[in-house]
Amino acid sequence: MSVFASQTQRTMPMADAHSVTIRKLTGREVELAQAEHLRGVASGRGWAGRLQRILKNAAVTDAEAGAVLADPLNGYDRLTMCRAGILAWTYPDPPTSERVADLDDETLESLATEILRLTKPALFQTPAEQEAGRKNG
Repeated sequence: MSVFASQTQRTMPMADAHSVTIRKLTGREVELAQAEHLRGVASGRGWAGRLQRILKNAAVTDAEAGAVLADPLNGYDRLTMCRAGILAWTYPDPPTSERVADLDDETLESLATEILRLTKPALFQTPAEQEAGRKNG
């Protein structure tokens, strides 16, 4: 992988026989996705995330709380990530900001997850995989 975000790209197939080309986010774009998430939570957007944190302190099992806390997308705005990380797709219209905003929730989640996986692969590793990576340099 290159140290330049624009040089780290991947084309992923979609369920409807189309494909989407994504890229790694720049450091600044990661910061913007985090800032937008924070702004959304502070303004009332992102209620689902806030509710998850409330439920963490409620009567839920450790496994349920762990699943919520382990979600790598926590703290990142999905739309901001997709607007920055989608380079091209095989759908009829180009991936403009407005077209990306029109994606359904499941597609937005899937694409944001893959963009984050390309940008910060360590977030998707188990603790054992992270430790092995540290030992191997």
